[in-house]
Amino acid sequence: MNADWLYPMRKQDSTAKTLVFLGDSITASGEYIRFIEACLRQRGNLRAELLGMGVPSETASGLSEAAHPFPRPCIHDRLNQVLESSDPWMVVACYGMNDGIYHPFSEERFDAYKEGIRRLVAEIRNKGAISVLMTPPPFDPESMNASLQPGDAPNFSYLEPYQGYDGVLKLYSEWLLSEHPADDVIDIRSPLIEHIRSKRSYGRVYSSGDGIHPNREGHRIIAQTILKKLFGLSLDLGRMPDIG
Repeated sequence: MNADWLYPMRKQDSTAKTLVFLGDSITASGEYIRFIEACLRQRGNLRAELLGMGVPSETASGLSEAAHPFPRPCIHDRLNQVLESSDPWMVVACYGMNDGIYHPFSEERFDAYKEGIRRLVAEIRNKGAISVLMTPPPFDPESMNASLQPGDAPNFSYLEPYQGYDGVLKLYSEWLLSEHPADDVIDIRSPLIEHIRSKRSYGRVYSSGDGIHPNREGHRIIAQTILKKLFGLSLDLGRMPDIG
């Protein structure tokens, strides 16, 4: 997919387009979606309706850790209703952070994630919509105020995650970037990692959020990456509008 085909074409198209954003609590917060909308409005380029339809704790895999206070919701339990009610032109989905359920890597959990993503894309296509996937953001143990667990710990959860969990997300992201079944994929992991490393260069202390959820600066970077990929807009972080 490229911006010449996707967005500039829509400048001559008077038909309203609906973009639906699916994902877990990172998407459900709505921050990066509001940044995108604010930037498009500021530039007079908004010719679409952006719908944030993320759900906290959600997965694509259908998995849930035993210590989670309730079984994690799965997108497949509500996807048909979402697609019917929104009638999207495009669906942008970000899953993975919760899908490894904060455990060390296992082929079984990885297979459940891949199957969940393939099924998600197939159902979006069956609806006639464009499917775009985002890599999960990084897990940042240095920003966590939690008890990080070694690989041989008896239990893991979002409150007591595996200390090397970002390695799991790295594998999930690499699969999306190399073998994704969707129309396109957006790598938000790499620019977030680059930003965190830059902030911590020369020994500086920097909190990127709570280790799982990016802070506002992180959401700006996610928005910046989506704007460039989908809309062909290159904006410096400092020039992005404040969403209040």
